[in-house]
Amino acid sequence: MAAKVSKAKRPKRRWVGIALPPSIQSRVDLTSLLERSPLESYRIKLYDFHPSNSKAALATRSFQKRTDDVGFAIICVLLSQYDEVRNVLESGDDDGLVSITSSGKIRLVRERLGIPKPHRR
Repeated sequence: MAAKVSKAKRPKRRWVGIALPPSIQSRVDLTSLLERSPLESYRIKLYDFHPSNSKAALATRSFQKRTDDVGFAIICVLLSQYDEVRNVLESGDDDGLVSITSSGKIRLVRERLGIPKPHRR
């Protein structure tokens, strides 16, 4: 069996908290939107997903003092692609996805958004 790759040699990544338009109500909707947007050429992994009508999204909007009807998600991108992904999100070419915060630690993104850590199953 091969030795485990050390943490220093693993690819570095960034987690990005994004606001979603109310039309996205499932993980499948978001995945298909990412696949047909300018973000489709990047290696993006979806972690947390909370549609606009979920309790977590309501709590997050309250925490952030937002009045718009948005959902929230956390995606993971490689550090080497991070700047390009942020540029696409900020350009407005991505069908209503808006970057809110990002970090090298998912815990910090969840804290900034006000999203609770999901329970392990």
